[in-house]
Amino acid sequence: MALQIQLAPYSLPLACPWPDASRDASLTQRKGWVISICDDQHRGYGDCAPLPSAGTESKAAAHTLIHQFSRRTWNSTQTLLAELERQRHAYPAACYALETAALDLHSQNAELPLRKLLNDTASDQILANAMSGSACRENTLQDQSQGFSLLKLKVGRQELHEEIRCLKKICAQLTPGVRLRLDANGSWTQSEASDFLDAVAKLPVESLEEPLRNPGLIEFSQLQSRTPITLALDESIRRMDPNELLATPAIRRLILKPGVQGGLRYSYSLAEKAAAAGKECVVTTLVDSAVGVHAACQLAAAVDGLSPGLAHGLATSSWLCKDVACPPRIRAGRLSLSNAPGLNINEIFSANLSGAFS
Repeated sequence: MALQIQLAPYSLPLACPWPDASRDASLTQRKGWVISICDDQHRGYGDCAPLPSAGTESKAAAHTLIHQFSRRTWNSTQTLLAELERQRHAYPAACYALETAALDLHSQNAELPLRKLLNDTASDQILANAMSGSACRENTLQDQSQGFSLLKLKVGRQELHEEIRCLKKICAQLTPGVRLRLDANGSWTQSEASDFLDAVAKLPVESLEEPLRNPGLIEFSQLQSRTPITLALDESIRRMDPNELLATPAIRRLILKPGVQGGLRYSYSLAEKAAAAGKECVVTTLVDSAVGVHAACQLAAAVDGLSPGLAHGLATSSWLCKDVACPPRIRAGRLSLSNAPGLNINEIFSANLSGAFS
């Protein structure tokens, strides 16, 4: 039986605006498509939610590719996956969605959790950081009460001195052992980033993502050399040569968003190479629907099998007012993953799907 590809649009309002990668922008809703691929026995799901500010293609481009793939005849998931690899760089969000659905279907037929297709030593439990908003509009006390020990905050959205003041105020309220993971989304010059790192040197900061506006490997390495705080690359990964990136000793951590990298398999392959080079990888979502979060959790579990114990950016479902399926359950900053085959999505809420986004 030929594979059947379908897409159903969704529009999910956020409970409060999400600080986007752009300093002056915030997301108020997530729009995308639930992709399904079925054979005569099972149905696999994927999530396509383009976010160009994070490094994906446009919504129109993603829709065009998915529509093209849905009109073609695919006799096996292997043929489909091979073609997706050729399109991955130009259409990362669309390829991620189609690949996830194909791998979900394949792993159900193989009676394996999807993470075990990526890494047969994938973890069954993983840690997650809370996403607590922006430094000067924080929600850290609530996240602490829910048991998270690592709280992520966006920085680079206010004047430097004001954000430093806000961070010091937050840190004065943290319980012992709770740390901050900061994300600047490429907001600063080299001088500004240096000043920021000097100012937070004595605060419980676990890491800082994308501090530089125009990062090159030399500039990033120079900044890392002046601070013990781990610096991480995220959006700029797609603009760098992977071999040079992995060969640079000062690069300690990579942030992997499978919707930006173009799929679970490529993201895991990059994590394997990074681990071999002595680097860490953290998996995060793009404020996806539950389908995308389930997929990111499977990838994070596979990556955790390479570098155990890092918290991943998976606790984003609470930002959505409604969802397309039940999201993974996070308790006290920890996820326990089922051994059910595939993504373990048992029901899609059709009431939250509509024709409003095309």
